[in-house]
Amino acid sequence: MKKTFFLNWIIYCIFFCFAIFFLVTLNLRPYPFSYVIKSIPVLSLSLLTLFNIKGTRGTFISIGLLFSGVGDIILELDRSGYFTYGLEAFLIAHIFYISAFITKPKLQKLRSFIALSIIVYGYIIGYLLIPNLGDMTIPVMVYLCVIVVMGISASIGGSIHYVVVAGACLFILSDSIIAINRFLAPVPYSSFWIMITYYPAQFCIAVGSSKQ
Repeated sequence: MKKTFFLNWIIYCIFFCFAIFFLVTLNLRPYPFSYVIKSIPVLSLSLLTLFNIKGTRGTFISIGLLFSGVGDIILELDRSGYFTYGLEAFLIAHIFYISAFITKPKLQKLRSFIALSIIVYGYIIGYLLIPNLGDMTIPVMVYLCVIVVMGISASIGGSIHYVVVAGACLFILSDSIIAINRFLAPVPYSSFWIMITYYPAQFCIAVGSSKQ
């Protein structure tokens, strides 16, 4: 028990130290191994869930975090040229999240409201994006549908903690900022807003999942 507690706190320290370091050095990019710094927080969470959540749910979330870390590396190496590959990595991550969340669904009032809000939000974002996507229409729309399903799965999952729901919503918000900045209009300080929502999103998903 003490060993697990100590290990968890080491991982927490790694997550926060590298996340904060990456955030404060956003304006210095590109710098050597920035892709490593960016990915370490999420990869550390992958270990956290693997050690703390038993069964297939823990495995699925851990793999989802692992693919998220791969996506972080890809997009940091080349945010424009490798965008589609990064999208694919995160798409796979969300599929594993969905597999972990979609158990014993319950249509409680608050959870149903959150799920409905995510659907409406996803529709609005898609409606705004479609005229500007060009050749990226299919991959972006597929990704949008999958991340909306991820949010719905977290929202109506009867055994899913609300911390996870908050993480799913933050993830959708983070990706929305990416899409708006890339396809609609420049978002001031976009990198900061993307990461300040992304890291807490993954943290909530990882830590909240252990509370079930």
